[in-house]
Amino acid sequence: MIRLKPSISNYFFILFLFLPTVFGNANEPIQHMVKVFVPSLSITGQKLWQIQQRVPFKLRYRSIDSVLASVTTTALPQFTALIRQEFARSTTTILDSQPLSKMSDVNYYVLDTSLLPELSEHTNLVDTLDSGRVVLVRANDSDVIGLPVHFRAKLPPEILVGARAPRLIKLTFQPNIELEQIIANISPQPWRQIIQTMTLNPDVSTPGYQFLSRYALRVRRAIQHDGQPEPDSACDNSGEWIARQFQKLGLVVGMDSFQHTRSQIGAGKIGTYTMNNIVATRPGRGPNRDQFYLLVAHYDSISSKTKGWQQQWRTMPAPGASDNASGVAILLEVARLVRNLDLDYSIRFIAFSGEELFLYGSKHYCHQIKSETADLSADQIIGVLNFDLIGHDQDGNLDIHVVYDERSQWLANAFKTVNQKYEFPLDLRLQYNPSFIYSDHSPFWEIGIPAVLLSEESSFESTESIEYIHSQADNMDKITDSLGELAVKLAVATTVELAANNNSYVPKAQEKEISKLLWNVILFPNPVNLDQGESLSLDYFLSEQSKVEINLYNNNGWSIHNQTYRIGKIGGKKGRNSAFRWNGKMENGQLVAGGVYTLQLTALARSGTSETTYLPVALVR
Repeated sequence: MIRLKPSISNYFFILFLFLPTVFGNANEPIQHMVKVFVPSLSITGQKLWQIQQRVPFKLRYRSIDSVLASVTTTALPQFTALIRQEFARSTTTILDSQPLSKMSDVNYYVLDTSLLPELSEHTNLVDTLDSGRVVLVRANDSDVIGLPVHFRAKLPPEILVGARAPRLIKLTFQPNIELEQIIANISPQPWRQIIQTMTLNPDVSTPGYQFLSRYALRVRRAIQHDGQPEPDSACDNSGEWIARQFQKLGLVVGMDSFQHTRSQIGAGKIGTYTMNNIVATRPGRGPNRDQFYLLVAHYDSISSKTKGWQQQWRTMPAPGASDNASGVAILLEVARLVRNLDLDYSIRFIAFSGEELFLYGSKHYCHQIKSETADLSADQIIGVLNFDLIGHDQDGNLDIHVVYDERSQWLANAFKTVNQKYEFPLDLRLQYNPSFIYSDHSPFWEIGIPAVLLSEESSFESTESIEYIHSQADNMDKITDSLGELAVKLAVATTVELAANNNSYVPKAQEKEISKLLWNVILFPNPVNLDQGESLSLDYFLSEQSKVEINLYNNNGWSIHNQTYRIGKIGGKKGRNSAFRWNGKMENGQLVAGGVYTLQLTALARSGTSETTYLPVALVR
């Protein structure tokens, strides 16, 4: 492992280190996995985008205080220099280096640290991440897919980095008597019955027979290359049952098929399996019917923690009650309960397969969107609500976690606002955590689409779900009706509030609400006369020490100025802060054009709580 220091001599050292490799074979450039650690919590998408405009790199992983990036030997010195320039207290470390021509065959995974004793001899330990909670390894799918794991993810080839301001939906919250009546009549029994049916998975073609599993490899279109018997159709059977339920509700339903091949080092191709995502669409009835909200959940299950799973997956039960029949049940209940409402925006329900095998179903769907081969474009998808592992409560405190990244904070806030409006007795916990890439929201993050995860848990330290997840113990005994009832109510209310015809896109400058973390925000002077030498000043109060990010956007949504203040320092102190000044000049020293701009002010506390407000700025030239 090579730790880089920000000095010219080290840049020559880096080049010297790799000269034998580069010049030994000019056709074999090297790609490095580089870790950037910034202890001040100041890594933002805006800054990463600014660096990427000056030096090429691929973002592979991101947490609150660190990123992993793929960087070539040629770009490495400039990348390191720009990182040091943007993040004064950063450290940059080369974790791994591979020939660029072989990168398509090199896979990196993040796993929880408890799995270290289980790793095979073919697995290469690369580093520890997120304060030692997870490890980064280089391995083959076959080496890690059977691990008895709760948290496990495969790093994507690249995560989209962008500077464009996220879209915002303004909830007007007009009285909705019909919605209030629907919420008042919601019972957990239909939700529980769906989970019960999915855990048993009765065979539609053989009355009385139950598959008791929805493992993604148990599909009828399968070819075994290793001489083993072909699997049955347990997963297909469940997917077809889900499709019929959506059809009964009058939705337009289709199958999105994709192929998955399993291989093993030394054995070659083991099997080829064709899986299905279930896609059901409820068209909107207003002027925004070409815009979609996606409600998603995976329907496959796994029991990899149960002894003998790798040898007996063709017959071993994998009930998957909370993980994730509970999430699919929420989709079906929302579809049932809102089917007669007059909604402006369209809603698409997707039940993904292959989630337990590194998110294959959602990655396939997002690949189609990115490659423009899907029936929806990225611009048509306003936001994604992912429900995963949301059926069990152990301690009597009914809590649901909403995990979000920078682009999806407004979606998380929508759930918070709805929960407060309807006074649900629910402990709703918003968690800013871009490193939580273990469910089907993650592929949407990778292509720049806002997405949130709703789950009973989002912590590595929790014991509520860790004990039973991915085992035969994830059965109906784990289902908590009171949590399920609140989850359905929250999902229905938020979906309707977002998709109702009284909501519309609004400029960020019109969003005025100030939170308890960030308050008494004042811009002055406003308008600002740049030709007379005036500068824009900003005054605000923080209820606790926070990292503060200030961005100014033009009418096209592009950032023209950025300022960051560290936690506890000037601009990020508890109480009043008045350090921000801007003279209207861009980085090249030129004054910006006159017009109305949008100032985005974001505060992020150490606890993970974050709040954002948007204010209009008039610049006069």
